[in-house]
This record gives sequence, structure tokens and C-alpha cells, in this order.
Amino acid sequence: MKRYYTSRNKPHKLTVQELYRKLLNAYILLRNKDYFKGKAGITKNNLPEEITLKAELALGFQAFPISKWRDNNIVVTEDHIFDVIELLCDYVSKPGEWTEMTTDTGWNYTDYDGYDDAAGQTEYLELVNSFLCDYGSGYELTGEGTILSIGSSGLQYILDADIIPYDEANVDGKVRKAILKWRNRHLDMGERRQAIRELADVFEWLKKTKKLEKVLNRKDEAAIFEIANSFAIRHHEPKQKKEYDETIWYSWIFHFYLATYHAVIRMLKK
Repeated sequence: MKRYYTSRNKPHKLTVQELYRKLLNAYILLRNKDYFKGKAGITKNNLPEEITLKAELALGFQAFPISKWRDNNIVVTEDHIFDVIELLCDYVSKPGEWTEMTTDTGWNYTDYDGYDDAAGQTEYLELVNSFLCDYGSGYELTGEGTILSIGSSGLQYILDADIIPYDEANVDGKVRKAILKWRNRHLDMGERRQAIRELADVFEWLKKTKKLEKVLNRKDEAAIFEIANSFAIRHHEPKQKKEYDETIWYSWIFHFYLATYHAVIRMLKK
């Protein structure tokens, strides 16, 4: 979905209430085009009991009708909104052509000739991601139907950079796992430390296999491990720093490691 002048040049951080309105508008827009009819049976004039029951079982609250949350005493929270965004992603599909059909018993009726799940999801992702990026620190809905943090401006490019094929088991897969863990919006400090440790383990493997020394001098190589060791990421020692803001420093260490990984692997491939 195109972002117009103000959105591009004077971005506004959405409040929870504004995010809810965005979700509601996106839902109504696609519902009225029957994008939730194929999998959920939802149309402008029909809300099947089955989908309402499935939603309540899956989410723990009654999401439908989305426009009646306040009337049903549902507190609008970030978690409620994100849950529904992910739920709708599982039920979206693009209708095909409207055509005449005949049942086995000879009854004539009109309906869509089919539904395209991939095309529907693509349009849904584009629509939802056009406003998720403006909430909080920025979020996105992935093709797997999971909402992840995209990080602040600038840092998101490091998170989104291509994982160049090098060694799937020892490098590539571990880096992807660390990034996925880091982007989880509910990550606590222990899990953030673990994501950093997984990147440090990649450097450890590159060091032990004599790959790191091909592109970094001994001083720079030592600095990588000094960071993890000094901030109690990998070991527990008396001389380690303890009085520091983990929220700030963990973010710095993770993105520094990730940027260094991208540089190291590209130099090795080159």
C-alpha cells in the first residue's frame, strides 16, 4: 500500500487506539471484498458462529465482531490487536471470478470459482504492514503470519540484510535463529542475552576453524570476544561489568555483532 507524503516525511507513531482503528478499517476493507469468505465464511452480512468459536478458543477472548470490542467490554490492548492480526492472516484468501454454478442435484447458483490463498495473504501483508511499521519501535507481519519487531530506523537494515549462504549448520542457521529470537517483541533480558550468545558462538566457530583470522587481525578478533566476556554474556567472572543498563547495552552488542557477522562473511566469500 502506497505511503503518502506525510507518512513518508512526517511519520506519526500510532497509539494503541489508532492501531485498533487501522486494524478495523483493514478488516472491513477486505471483508467487504470477501477475502475472509473462503476460509472463514465471513462476508459483509454474515459472521458464522464457527469462526467466532474458533477465535475465542485460539485467543482467549471474543475477537468478533471486531467493531464491537468496546460494546462487549473488551479492553483494546496491543496484545489483542496483534493476536487478531495474526489470526486474520490464517483466514485470508483472494476470491476468484464470480460465476454461474450448478449443484449435483441441478440447482443453479452464483459464487466464486475458487480462492487464492497466496495472493490474498500477499495483499493482506502489504495492507497491514503499511501501518504496523508506524506503531511503537516498528513491527511487521511476516509471510509465516508472525508479528516481529523491525527495530528502529537504520538498525532494521542490519536485521533485514540477506544471510549469505556460507555454512548452514554452523553459521547461517544460527544467525537466522538469533535474529528471529531478537525480534520477538516479548523477549526478556535473559532471552536477549541468549540471542547475543548465539552470535558469539558463531564467531567462536569461525575462530576455531581458522576462518576469522583470514579477515580480521588479532586485535580486532580479540575485541569481539572481549565484549561478550566483559558484559557477562558468555562467562561469569568477578571482573565482569555488572552495573550497566542491559536494555541499552544488549541492543548495542547484538547489532554490533550482527553487523560484524555480515562484514566478516562477505569478506570471506569475496
